Amino acid sequence: MNASFSRVVCRSVFAALLLWGTAAPGAGIDTSLFRAAGMEPYPVPLTAPAFRLPRLGDDASRTKGHYRGQVVLLNFWASWCPPCREEFPSLERLQEQFESEQFTVLAVTVADDAAGVERFLGGREVAFDILIDTTERTADAYRAAGVPVTYLLDREGRLLAGKSGPDEWDAPAVVRLIRATLEMEE
Repeated sequence: MNASFSRVVCRSVFAALLLWGTAAPGAGIDTSLFRAAGMEPYPVPLTAPAFRLPRLGDDASRTKGHYRGQVVLLNFWASWCPPCREEFPSLERLQEQFESEQFTVLAVTVADDAAGVERFLGGREVAFDILIDTTERTADAYRAAGVPVTYLLDREGRLLAGKSGPDEWDAPAVVRLIRATLEMEE
């Protein structure tokens, strides 16, 4: 093996190791984007648990499969939770920013009922689905202990990152992360 070929191989291996340390394996997104958005990336994309829940407004059941092909920001929340109520408008603004793209916010209300959610909404409609998890089985399956808890899912329904606690979901760092996820998935 000649010396120049050996240097090229060493540089390639070194570059790959550097990239491997900053990219979420399998996701191809720089982990610094997740962290800047306040989310903790998973070392590998995880299979998200299946669910079947009624949708607010028409009680039509929705499953994880209904959202396949879309990047999803899955937010577990409750209408009686003050931090959840505070962050909810930022989820609405985030959805508005991506309304023409293959992205959706999906809000799953935990230990809550349709009447409580409708009181919170005060008659206004939101541009994303709100699912009702009265039994808390879906929240338990996602290990969403407490609310709010939020996950980012790729178009295949895999969990890329998560966050416990409230956030300002339309912040520039979150928008950059979602944009990167949409671009990675194309």
